[in-house]
Parts: sequence; structure tokens; C-alpha cells
Amino acid sequence: MKWNIIDLKLIDAWSVLVLAERKTIEEVPEKYRQEVKIKVAEKTIEVLGGENNDS
Repeated sequence: MKWNIIDLKLIDAWSVLVLAERKTIEEVPEKYRQEVKIKVAEKTIEVLGGENNDS
């Protein structure tokens, strides 16, 4: 799906809310849910050390 700038900002905002456990993934509008799941997964991997650029 092609996202405009407003959609991208909403996806970022929903991702932050889900990561902060202020909202659940079920509360995310259906339109953005898949993208938010992906962003949350990427951020979780990053925080847990999946992006190891030290080498």
C-alpha cells in the first residue's frame, strides 16, 4: 500500500503507543495494524541487539 506522510506519522505514533503499552495492537485501526506490527517487531529486535553494527 502507498502511504502518505500523514499515514506514516500515524503508523509511527501508534507504534510508540503500542511499545509503551499505552495501547494494544487490537486498538490500532485496521488500516495501520500490519505496518504497526512490523514497526514494533523491528524496534524490538533493534532494542534486543539484533542490529549489531559494531563489527
